[in-house]
Amino acid sequence: MPIEINLEGLRPEIIGQIKKVRIFGGEPIVVNPKNNRITVEVPTDVGDGPFFIAFMDEEGKTLAELIYDQKAKEFPQLVPDPKPAAPPTNPQADLELTLKIGTKSALNAFLKRHPEGFYADLAKAQLEKIEAEEAAAKKR
Repeated sequence: MPIEINLEGLRPEIIGQIKKVRIFGGEPIVVNPKNNRITVEVPTDVGDGPFFIAFMDEEGKTLAELIYDQKAKEFPQLVPDPKPAAPPTNPQADLELTLKIGTKSALNAFLKRHPEGFYADLAKAQLEKIEAEEAAAKKR
C-alpha cells in the first residue's frame, strides 16, 4: 500500500540527504524526496497503524529513526505540544517572593495568579497595609 509521508518536521539538512528508507527493519527502499515529501510502499503486515522508519543516505547510513503514525499522517515525536503545560504553582513560595519584593505591583501579580485561598487573603491584607501606609504618608 503506497503512502505519502510529509518530511517537513525533519531538519532540512537531513531531508536533503535522504535517498533510502527502511520500514520495520525491512530492505532499504530507494526514495526521491520532492517538496519535502516521499511516497513509500508500506508492507501489508504493518497494517494501518504506526510503524518504525529509518531514513538513510545514499550509502545506507542511518540519518534519523522515527515512528510514523499513518492515521495522523505525522511523526508524533516531531509534533509540538499545542499548549505547553502551565508551570507548577506553589502559592506559599510565590507569596514569600512577592513579600520580599514588597511592591503593590508584585502583590497584584500574585493575586492575578492566585486569586483565592489562604495566601491570597494574606496578599490582600499586605496590599491593604501598603495602601494604608501610602494614605498616611500623604496626610503628613
